[in-house]
Order: sequence, then structure tokens, then C-alpha cells
Amino acid sequence: MPHTIKKRAPKEAKTDGAAVYSELKESIAKRQKTVLTLSIAVLAVLAIAAGIYFYHSNAVRTANNNNAQGYALYYGLSAQTPPAAAQRYTLALSFFQKAYAARKSAYSLYYIGASQYALGQYGQALDTFKKVYSNYPGDAQFVPLSLYKSAMAALMLGKNADALKYLSMMESSQFNSLKDMAYYEDARILASMGRKDEANRKIDELIRLFPESPYAQDLKAQMGAAQAPAAAAGKQPAQAGSKTLTPAGK
Repeated sequence: MPHTIKKRAPKEAKTDGAAVYSELKESIAKRQKTVLTLSIAVLAVLAIAAGIYFYHSNAVRTANNNNAQGYALYYGLSAQTPPAAAQRYTLALSFFQKAYAARKSAYSLYYIGASQYALGQYGQALDTFKKVYSNYPGDAQFVPLSLYKSAMAALMLGKNADALKYLSMMESSQFNSLKDMAYYEDARILASMGRKDEANRKIDELIRLFPESPYAQDLKAQMGAAQAPAAAAGKQPAQAGSKTLTPAGK
């Protein structure tokens, strides 16, 4: 009868306590290093965010202070305002430039141009106003103002065609602000250039599009005053748009 071979149970591996402790220690060290790295990264992000916030807040505060001082000088609202206009506008310009350097805005940029215009620096003013309507095309307040001032600066330089171009940009703009003024000034310039039919058409458009505008009301009143003596004399009443406008630039 064959001899039965008994299977021996496998011996349990001996656990080396020192090795386990070493591995555990190494694992804990790695985790601590990871946590430390993440903590440093979070602190760095927070420090950057705090720096940006502080810088932004300080820039806003600096810009606002300079804008306020420039505004007071520009409009002569301060008790310390110099009596001489040139000195006033020069100081105002410097404040608006500081404000724009601290924090760029359509407000500061427009008033830089307005100060240059007031100082007779028409070429520089045109360049500045162009930056306003080019860099801030959605600004409903300062785009129309910049285009209007551009037209007036072009007039002062004797560039009537350029002035008409800026006024045309106002008339086709998405913003209604100052459009009635644009039509009125457009008609004045055209009349001064001897283009009376075109000037009359602009007046008709002004009265039709902006009947409540003070410019339209003024034209209606003046045309009514002109029609009264004509009717009394049995003459043909003046047609809408036949108003004689004061030449542009007067």
C-alpha cells in the first residue's frame, strides 16, 4: 500500500517590524511634503490675489482722487482754482493724465482730450478723442462727446470735411445722445460751405427725428417768425429747412 504524503501548510512570512516602520515613516513624510507643497501653493495664490486686490483698490483710489481734482479745476469749482484759464486747464490736464496712468478709463481719457482742446491743442485733442471712441466703443456717454469734440477740433483746424465726417459718425451711431446737436452742427457747416440744399435736408431730418429737441424747437420758432411777415405781405411762406443758419464756428 502506497505511503500517503502529507502536505505541509506554508509557513507565514516573518514580519520585519523595522522595515514596516521605515515604510510607514517614509509614507508619512511623503504625505507631509505633499500637504506642505499644497499649502505653500495656496498661500502663494492668496498672496497674489491680495496683492492684486490691494493694487487695484489703490489704483482706483488714486484715479478717483486725481479725476476729482482735475474736474474741479476744469470747471472752476474749487476755491483754489487759478483765475487764468490756461493755468486751470494745464493743471486739470496733469491731474487727468495721472488718473489715466493709475487706472485707464473713458472718463479720464475724454477729459484729457477736453483739456487739450481747451488749451488750443487741437491736433493732440483729436488723437485723444480717437482713443476714446476706438478703445471704448460701447461707452454711451463719452463716445458721442468725443465725436462731437472731434468735429469742433477739426473745425478749429479749418478741416470742414473732417468735421462733417465726425458728425456723420454721430448721426449713424448706436447712441442717441447728442444726435440732434450733430444734425444741427452738420447743417451749420454745410451752410457755411455754400451747400444750402444739403443743409436744408439736415434741418428737415433734425425736425423730423427730434421734434422735441431744443435745436428743432429753435428752428421751428425762427421759421415761424420768418413766415409771419411773409404771409402778411402775401409772399410764399418759408419751407421747412429754409432757415438761414449762423455759419459754423461763430
